[in-house]
Amino acid sequence: MALQTILLSGFATFVGFACGAAGARSLVRKRSQQASLGRCQRMAGACSSLALVVTGFLGLLWCFIAPPPFSVEISQAPTFRRNDPALSVYLGNGCFWHTQYDTFVVESDPADAFGGRNMSEITSLIGYAGGRYQSAGGAVCYHGLPATDYSRLGHAEAVSVMLDEITGPMARSQVSALARMYFEHGFQSLPDGRRQRLDPQDVGAEYRNVIGLPGGMDNSELWPLFEEANVYGMPLLRGGVGDSEGEYVVYVYDPLQYPFFRGEEYHQFHPNNVIQRPVPVSYTSTLKDVQESMGRLDDSDRGCPVLPFSEIVFLIVMMFAMTLSSGVVFLYRTLAEPDALCSIQQFRSNDAAA
Repeated sequence: MALQTILLSGFATFVGFACGAAGARSLVRKRSQQASLGRCQRMAGACSSLALVVTGFLGLLWCFIAPPPFSVEISQAPTFRRNDPALSVYLGNGCFWHTQYDTFVVESDPADAFGGRNMSEITSLIGYAGGRYQSAGGAVCYHGLPATDYSRLGHAEAVSVMLDEITGPMARSQVSALARMYFEHGFQSLPDGRRQRLDPQDVGAEYRNVIGLPGGMDNSELWPLFEEANVYGMPLLRGGVGDSEGEYVVYVYDPLQYPFFRGEEYHQFHPNNVIQRPVPVSYTSTLKDVQESMGRLDDSDRGCPVLPFSEIVFLIVMMFAMTLSSGVVFLYRTLAEPDALCSIQQFRSNDAAA
């Protein structure tokens, strides 16, 4: 989970607990000024309070645990894909905005292996990959609803590029070009010799370094090309469920087992705000318009609502925290308060003693 989301969720939980407890205490105080509850009323109140506690607790679990409850393991590539998974490679090293621009440069370079693809031939697409879970409806989306949040579903930010062929001289040439770009331009050298991605301020497993290649490390024809391009000796690990951030290592996946889920339209061909690198208007506007007109960026089939994720995360977490804290207060006061029958008996005992 991104640091921003963690902090936002933590603050929302605190606010929710405080508001729920304060509201519940106010209601209890007003009620205590009235007649004491009867036994049946106490039982009904305890059951209602317990329901609030359970709802709030399960809701917070839904917001924080990964993978979220009711998510399902991926059995096949998503139906809303644009690139053929059997012909595609995906790469990730932090925020996908700058990675997409790097792959675009390789694709559009007439002197490189892709032969200078024009704007209608560019295949670089931003998305999420490296996880084994999706929502019950088959969606993997940006931060927002916990059930579809790519980070909680175990995915990393990545960019998919489609090759012309998956085997043979052209495939080897294109994979070599992508691998050289990835290891040379996607990282920076530290004084101790380690290679670090360009945006180390982005924290979380969703920003881990990933390579997706059909067959993964077992692709005897194409995988050695990535090893050859890894001239700085970055550790290359076979990817799996639960991979952590591993800032200085690269996780390797088979896209047929760990599929690529195309990202939202508003993320595609985005300015490189994170690393503050200027990109031409032809990339952010003209290219995007061309790809949009071809239907490659259409969001209608992805099952991901366009939501202001910060506000949604805050409201959902706060709502469940309020539910839990108010339920706890109501339950405690309901069980601690003597019922009406006991109060009457005590009153009669005091009257008789007098």
